[in-house]
Amino acid sequence: MIFVCTGNTCRSPLAESYARLKYPHMDIASRGLYVTEGSTNRRSLSIIEEKGLPLPAKPAQLTAEDIENSTLLVMSGRHKKTILAQWPKADVYLLSEYAEAGAADIPDPYGGTKDEYEEVFISLKEYIDKFKW
Repeated sequence: MIFVCTGNTCRSPLAESYARLKYPHMDIASRGLYVTEGSTNRRSLSIIEEKGLPLPAKPAQLTAEDIENSTLLVMSGRHKKTILAQWPKADVYLLSEYAEAGAADIPDPYGGTKDEYEEVFISLKEYIDKFKW
């Protein structure tokens, strides 16, 4: 199971960390569609540390191998469309779809306030809590 966002610095690391804590029996990772050099966003890391979640791996680019071997949970319809345009047979879902909660995007908090990151974390947690793993 791989959580995917744009840069693998904000949303997907939060989702990865929470899901790894909640579902320790699952193989969980996160990736980005457009990863540049860097690390997980400081506001995301702050939330991860405050909540006592496992630290995510360093940001990594989504690869063909990831797509062939994993179910992908994306944060936006644009992410899903981008992946399916290159890999039509990819096993990809909006996070909200996988949680059987409709088709809603998770907003990108990049550049936002701590409160905006907290709101995103709450949304991610609510969806992940609905998984039937």
